[in-house]
Amino acid sequence: MNCNVRLAQIKTMAPLLLTLWTFFAVMINLGLPCEGWAEIYVRIHLDGAKEFTNRPSGSGWMFHMTESGFEPVMRFSEHGKPRSLDAIIDEIAEKYQIDGDLVKAIIKTESNYNHLAVSHKGAQGLMQLMPATARRLNVKRPFDPRENIIGGVKYIKGLMASYGDLGTALAAYNAGPNTVRKYAGIPPYRETINYVKKVIRHYNMFKSNPELKVAGSLPARDNN
Repeated sequence: MNCNVRLAQIKTMAPLLLTLWTFFAVMINLGLPCEGWAEIYVRIHLDGAKEFTNRPSGSGWMFHMTESGFEPVMRFSEHGKPRSLDAIIDEIAEKYQIDGDLVKAIIKTESNYNHLAVSHKGAQGLMQLMPATARRLNVKRPFDPRENIIGGVKYIKGLMASYGDLGTALAAYNAGPNTVRKYAGIPPYRETINYVKKVIRHYNMFKSNPELKVAGSLPARDNN
């Protein structure tokens, strides 16, 4: 039996990681060949359904896992070719004329590079867009890395243009423009003050080291 099977027809809203691991474990115990287990990709549809395959073809595929488990470096497939998250950020940053290091810093602070992240307030994806904000920015698939980043970039760029100050713009990204307007600047909330400091710290980290990659380069415990 060849384990290099196509999983593209699997669509479900429920997590399938346990199922995949069970399948792998059974096959290993049976001593069957597993050349095709190296990489599994996932594509998220408009209705939130997830489609898995070990042979990505076409656009929208994201690297999901290997037989060793989740990898910190997420890859995105366009025209069947996996791309790094760094490459996606750099492309979008260049298109929208914004510092890519700032985008990386926001993503690090918001989701720690987890494209499926959902906050307790309902913010979604890499740049943690609230559903209403995502709709306003025409982000139809908030868990799609490219769409989410484009939406987040448009949002932070607009805030920077409105306030003319990075700290205030970041505060508005975190606490909302209405709160910033109420306090005529960064609101006296510990969460927001720490958020601004954290983004700027990560921003300076990326700026000082151009070779630093967004995933797998910063320790997972660096969430302060």
